[in-house]
Amino acid sequence: MKVFQAIFLICAAPAVAQLPAMYENVDRMFWVVDEPAAAIAGWRTVGAIDGPTLNDADSHWVTVPFSGIVIDFVKPVAKNPRVFSDFRKRHGLGIMALLHHAPTLDAIDAQVTLMKSRGVSVLNTGAIPNQAGSKYVLFDTEPQGKYVLGIAYVQASAARKTPVRRISQYAFVARDLSSVSDYWAKLGFPKMSFTHPPLWDLKYHDQPGQFDALLGWQRHGKVAYEWIQPLTGPTTYLDHMQKHGEGVHHIAFQVANIEDESAEWTRKGFPFQQSGAWGERDKKGHGRFTYQDAHKIGGIDIELLWNYR
Repeated sequence: MKVFQAIFLICAAPAVAQLPAMYENVDRMFWVVDEPAAAIAGWRTVGAIDGPTLNDADSHWVTVPFSGIVIDFVKPVAKNPRVFSDFRKRHGLGIMALLHHAPTLDAIDAQVTLMKSRGVSVLNTGAIPNQAGSKYVLFDTEPQGKYVLGIAYVQASAARKTPVRRISQYAFVARDLSSVSDYWAKLGFPKMSFTHPPLWDLKYHDQPGQFDALLGWQRHGKVAYEWIQPLTGPTTYLDHMQKHGEGVHHIAFQVANIEDESAEWTRKGFPFQQSGAWGERDKKGHGRFTYQDAHKIGGIDIELLWNYR
């Protein structure tokens, strides 16, 4: 949802300067699912996956190119680290961790030392299956930061095509944005800027919408982080927190025709959830958003975004 351009200019430059370059972009996500093959098949139908899996598609940990980054779909079974089954028990299906590319193994060690100095312990470390020489580290940031921060070194990544769909936003729901903002700022990430934009033409499922939310924004790379604190409902934000708790609520894609796209996602089994508009109709700054339900293959919503041109 969302008035991107004005918001991006507000983010605090001093905090961004504290971050190593590796944090400017998300390189991969660890995504907890019950059946990786089914999740991959579902995401292929909407064009989010447009390349082959990088390992055995029938295994309990499957790596695949996804909308310009890499996804590790992980089934929470005994052969995989316990952190994945712990996440499954607390949240159900969903995106557990956002990982950034470390240029060297020494860079990983340096970040572990830095995070430890700031009071953050290591949650889990290991190698990505079938990625020779790889190493990942997950930090214990979820309790206060609402998602797991990770870094990973992969010796040789597969070439990535220009994606059919590119992620334009990572979005999270939380009950208290101020405390979450303070937590990430303590670790060197930008504090949030906050907006409470007037929205109109609201719809929730097949009824007129009455929802409202405070929005927090971070930008320390090319893709914005949107933080959502629901104020009134019913709304998909409160629905998600009731079922999954705080954490990743959706990823977003920009689309050229939001009505046609929403109908197509619904036809493919990812039904409409919620929609609305911001700005003055048919003028600069106007846009529309729609949420589609992808919980059955990933525990999240997908947001389709359209901006007036």
